[in-house]
Amino acid sequence: MPLMTTMLRRSSADADTVDETPKHLGWVMLTALGIGGTIGAGIFSMPGMIASKAGPAGTLSFLITGLIIMMIAFCYEKFSRVVPKGVSAYSYVYHSVGEVFAWVVAFGLFMEYSFGASAVAIAWAEYLKTAAGYHLPQALSGPVVIDGVHHFGINIVAMSVIAVVTVILIFGGVSKSAKLNFCLVILKMVLLFLFLFAGIKHVDPANWVDFMPKGPKGILEGAALAVFPYVGFDALYTFARESKSLRDTKVATYTCVGVVIFLYVAVMAVATGLAPCFIDGKENALFVGNEAAAPLAKLLAAAGETWTGQFIAIGAVLGIFNVLLVLCMGGPRIFRNMAEDGLLPPIFAKTSKGNPTVGILINGILMAIIAGFIPFGDIADMMVLGTLVAFIFVSIGALRLKLVNPAIAIAGGLGCLILAFNLNPLVLKVYAITCPIGLLIYFFYGIKNSKMARAGAQAKPALAANAEI
Repeated sequence: MPLMTTMLRRSSADADTVDETPKHLGWVMLTALGIGGTIGAGIFSMPGMIASKAGPAGTLSFLITGLIIMMIAFCYEKFSRVVPKGVSAYSYVYHSVGEVFAWVVAFGLFMEYSFGASAVAIAWAEYLKTAAGYHLPQALSGPVVIDGVHHFGINIVAMSVIAVVTVILIFGGVSKSAKLNFCLVILKMVLLFLFLFAGIKHVDPANWVDFMPKGPKGILEGAALAVFPYVGFDALYTFARESKSLRDTKVATYTCVGVVIFLYVAVMAVATGLAPCFIDGKENALFVGNEAAAPLAKLLAAAGETWTGQFIAIGAVLGIFNVLLVLCMGGPRIFRNMAEDGLLPPIFAKTSKGNPTVGILINGILMAIIAGFIPFGDIADMMVLGTLVAFIFVSIGALRLKLVNPAIAIAGGLGCLILAFNLNPLVLKVYAITCPIGLLIYFFYGIKNSKMARAGAQAKPALAANAEI
């Protein structure tokens, strides 16, 4: 079999086989799951980073990204009909584009969950600092970039919380119910509306006067980072098999993305109205460095709403810890799915109390190193790139199978591509090195051991026997 044909083999949809997965989630619970995965550390931590790039025009950044994500969500919704047993982008791309591209997407999703969890750990540490009112020396608070110069530091709190989560997952297991998630979603929604209510009283329109301090380029750079808060909607499609109906999945998809777009734009408008994004031509300290990992609480405190800011910080500590648990489970589950498909060794598929322990341990060590030694902004960029790669291939797959109007798939894919090239150039260089290294694993192991390869090997003797007859 020619190499190209082998790499482009596609999985079946398995639409005709019996699926014993219980269908117990209606559109309300599905929407809550999507919002729960989307309204998390991203909206609590990213407005500061986006404001440092786009200024008050960060509202446009969130809006542009929201429209692109809506087009991607349309592709996801159509895929859920064609591949009913699929789990998000990895399965959809495996079925529509081919095995090697599914591997690339899986690598991107692993980056999404792993780098995302590291960024979330840093955000959690910053909100904990605000909630508890403690201070640590800079050397123990993580690396920072001041006037373009990197200063060494170890984020001991972020590393510690990842270690705690890893131990919980390995030895305790986690049972995440939809009802518990619904309660946490309500908590996070209350916190965001509290921020809007408390902050709008202190908004100074003068802070919006220089609306686009860095022009259209700044808006696009901000839109690229705005992918971080939106990516959680992908979590909705890990539960699509449990949806009561296709209509429930469809309503949940568009309700989730619509609500999130409204909240993100509103939060960004108030955040940039509370303080100037730039002071004397320099970025406001509230919007850069690790301080930007907890901007909502810090902005309210700077405006005089000390107690409200502290309450939001306490609530965010609880809500973000839950998001951290979910993200720490995500990457190892990608490995588990790949191992079940034969693309990784079987050890990654072994579970204990529902969790793939080997993947969780390796992932935990990697995330702790990243969170401890890399600045918040660089980590966020890496997570965003992995997500955009997955979204681009989902668009290509939807276009190839003619699942959506070609204009929607092309616009969604090109939109993600444009955002990718507006990330930090260093991120693109790192990905250009790490992705080929990941592909080496595919060519030395996965291509020979995948289920598709074994199925083809079993089919050859049967064909030969038939030919002899």
